[in-house]
Amino acid sequence: MSEIADAIRKNIDSSAYEKAYLIGHDALQKSEEEREEIIAALCELTARLRADCMGMAVKKMDSGATYDSLESLLRKVNELTGQDMYGFFKTQ
Repeated sequence: MSEIADAIRKNIDSSAYEKAYLIGHDALQKSEEEREEIIAALCELTARLRADCMGMAVKKMDSGATYDSLESLLRKVNELTGQDMYGFFKTQ
């Protein structure tokens, strides 16, 4: 496992989602050889963000700054992974 992917996963585990995103974003700009592992780790981030957003929606907490920031981050990470809001990969 790459050190970058490991760092992304550690930040996901500690709920430092923005930091995980930034690590992945920066790494994708610099490293082609670890791209698949970085994307896989970022997919774990999208899954966690999606689950958190859905959990908040179920509890009728899907409005306000906390939810909006999670959804906004999910949209940014989706751009890196090529996923849509439901976790499906977009076809080219």
